[in-house]
Amino acid sequence: MSASPPPATDQAGRSSRVPVLAAASFATSTQTFVVSGLLNEMASDLAIPVAQAGQVATVFAMAFGLSAPFLAALTARWPRRRLLVGMLCLLALLNGLIVVTHSFAALMGLRLLCGMAAGMVVPAAAATAAALSTPEHRGRALATVVAGSTCAFLFGVPLGSLAGEVFGWRGAFGLAALLSLGAALAIRLLLPEVAGEHGGLRGLGNLMRTGVRKTLAVTFLAFGASFCTSAFIGPAVNRVSGLTGGQVGLMQALVGAASFAGIPLGAWMADHGAVRKLWLLPAVMVLAALAHYALLSGAADGMASAILFQGGVILVAGACAFALAPLLQTRLVALVPEARNVVLAANSSAMFLGQATGALLAGIAIAGLGIQGIAAAGAAMAFAACLVAAWMNLGAPPSGRRG
Repeated sequence: MSASPPPATDQAGRSSRVPVLAAASFATSTQTFVVSGLLNEMASDLAIPVAQAGQVATVFAMAFGLSAPFLAALTARWPRRRLLVGMLCLLALLNGLIVVTHSFAALMGLRLLCGMAAGMVVPAAAATAAALSTPEHRGRALATVVAGSTCAFLFGVPLGSLAGEVFGWRGAFGLAALLSLGAALAIRLLLPEVAGEHGGLRGLGNLMRTGVRKTLAVTFLAFGASFCTSAFIGPAVNRVSGLTGGQVGLMQALVGAASFAGIPLGAWMADHGAVRKLWLLPAVMVLAALAHYALLSGAADGMASAILFQGGVILVAGACAFALAPLLQTRLVALVPEARNVVLAANSSAMFLGQATGALLAGIAIAGLGIQGIAAAGAAMAFAACLVAAWMNLGAPPSGRRG
């Protein structure tokens, strides 16, 4: 006898557990980005150059980006709750070891392992949210997991920086360990078990599907475009307003505000069958980047109108980038529901690698054009994302809404 779908009441009860998965993305995103504000203290304590200390962030991102799809395939058959709890406990242990290490080599090794573990947590959380939700609410469920990362920017990273200031840079990693343990406990107590998938390593073959490759390309290009500005937001803000140091945080807060605006928009578009219109979002990012280029090329000299205009550009571009996240995830799950863990892991990899590429291209553009080069690089990547997104619509992509 074939298995019948779960009753609507049972499905609603399972969907109500989705918010606990945001704790996993909150914990992992906090430890991903908190390092950047502690590099000077870390370099001084370990007697290394600041540039070398920056490799602690790089090795995490590279380990995450390069390993996530393969580890997702290897662990595809594992029950999701068991995988999430196990990897979060491993992250707690690794961060605890970082607290007591005094060797830079050991620190690098531990951060590499942290990146690999986080690369299993984030996609598994998203895939579990998709499994617990009905198709018409899948965009909202995936957006809930993304919102955990948003909260990390707004609350987790500042809290980690405060812990680093009070207890030394190791205090931030102690906080990361506690957050990982807390997320593991919440998931163990509140999340129902969700079965793994049957694809295993064969699931990697789904990444070669045309629709999947195009969707991953949009993720890579769009988040690369966003990071062209994010990676150099300090110099860009200084060029327009003259703000420096902690004052730049006022503009950085707009990135968090943008995500809060963009994520619900993307969820609404995904749940209302608007996946085919996602090309509009990178198109708006192109216009925002061109406007930012004009602003950075002019002589603003701290004028209030110019500062407000720059803030608006950053807000709009950031909202569009974050709106793409649930839209693209929903499309991937609809394309390959039988291997959602693998394709969502690949999407996370594309996001991380796109951000690294965006920062690299922006740095090259600055060398040739000055600070306005970040906007030129962002416009180019966003335009490419728009073209690929429009190309996807030449076929008949699935949407998150049925019926």
